[in-house]
Amino acid sequence: MDRREFLGVCTAAATTGLAGCTDSNVRPPIAGVPAPRNPTPVVEHGFPSTVCDDPPTPFVGIEAVLEPAVGPSWEGRTVAEKYRLGNEVGRGLSDDAFVIGVERGGSARAYPLSILWWHEVVNDSLGGEPLLVTYCPICQSGMVAARRVSGSDAVFRVSGHLWQPPAVYGFAGVQEGRVFGASATSGDAEVRNAGNLVLYDDATGSYWSQLLAMAICGPQSGERLAILPSSVTTWAEWRADHPDTDVLLPPPWSKTT
Repeated sequence: MDRREFLGVCTAAATTGLAGCTDSNVRPPIAGVPAPRNPTPVVEHGFPSTVCDDPPTPFVGIEAVLEPAVGPSWEGRTVAEKYRLGNEVGRGLSDDAFVIGVERGGSARAYPLSILWWHEVVNDSLGGEPLLVTYCPICQSGMVAARRVSGSDAVFRVSGHLWQPPAVYGFAGVQEGRVFGASATSGDAEVRNAGNLVLYDDATGSYWSQLLAMAICGPQSGERLAILPSSVTTWAEWRADHPDTDVLLPPPWSKTT
């Protein structure tokens, strides 16, 4: 089963109250990383309410970008087909490809949604500041924040778990600007309150809900990430507005977990 089909099955199970979502692509728990426990009260009202009981179990293929590589474009690079969205080999990133654009400290960078669709989490630095760029394909939700936990630079990874917050919390995340809708094929999208990406940080092992931009389990429970401005646009439009921009390169140039 394709991993995205598998995640879709898990989401359907969450919305219908079914259990037992398993697959051969699930890794065993990560050695030395225990279940975070200490949930916020909101966890018991979401699904599954037991998300804090299990250690991280990342899926093969959903690997956070830990060492991002950037360039002025993708021109001349032999990029894997899954990142090209139909572009010919060596043709680079198409003008109509959708990106998340971020500007910090006088520097601008584009993060193609075709990369984020597969890797979901990018640990980066821009304009001298630690930056976290995330995307949940199931929820069509993006979130950009300062990559800090307890005042220190942090590394975030994909936990492998999905958690659906209570609808009112998910909708509030959109209304208050913590997350935004995005699609790799259409740009604008409506955020879905479904099985949502759960991140964890290396420093404390806490789980973070992407939709809430908040720690839901572990030592950081209840703490929120500092949201940073971003925009969803095409590569051509972003480049026209930011002629000195660079763009995230896909693996193997960018290194993952």
